[in-house]
Amino acid sequence: MAAVNVPGPEPDWEEAPSYQGGKRNPAFQSSMWEFAASSFRVVAGLQPPLEALAARLRLTVERGWEDLGYVDVAMFRIQKTDFALSELEGASVPYTFVWVSRSVDDVEAALDALLGALGIGREALAFRGSLETGFENCNGWSG
Repeated sequence: MAAVNVPGPEPDWEEAPSYQGGKRNPAFQSSMWEFAASSFRVVAGLQPPLEALAARLRLTVERGWEDLGYVDVAMFRIQKTDFALSELEGASVPYTFVWVSRSVDDVEAALDALLGALGIGREALAFRGSLETGFENCNGWSG
C-alpha cells in the first residue's frame, strides 16, 4: 500500500483558531469549551478560585479558549443537573463563573445543590443572575 503524503498548509493561510481577515484558511477552529458553552448559561459567580472548587469535588480542569482568551473549565453533573465552572485567565474580575444547562428551570435549586456539594454557603456568591435578567451583587461584586 502506498503512503499518502499530506501537503503542509498554504503559506498565506491564517491560524485556524484566530480571526481570519483577508486570506482565509478553509477551517475555522473553536475550542471544546466554546462548543460546549452554547449548552450552558451563566447564573452566578463564586468568590473561591476554580482550583479550590475543583479540588473539593475531585474534578479535572480543562483548558480551552474563547474570544477573551484562555479559559479553565470543569464540566460535571450533580443530581441530574449539568454544571460548568470556569475561570478566565487574566480576567478583570477574579471570580469563578457558574454555568448551568439551559434546560434547567429552577436555577435556585441548582445553585443550592452545587453549594451543598461544595460544602459552602451563599456567602461564597459574588453575584447571581443571568444575561437575560441582569446580575445581582451578592457580596461586594463590582463588575
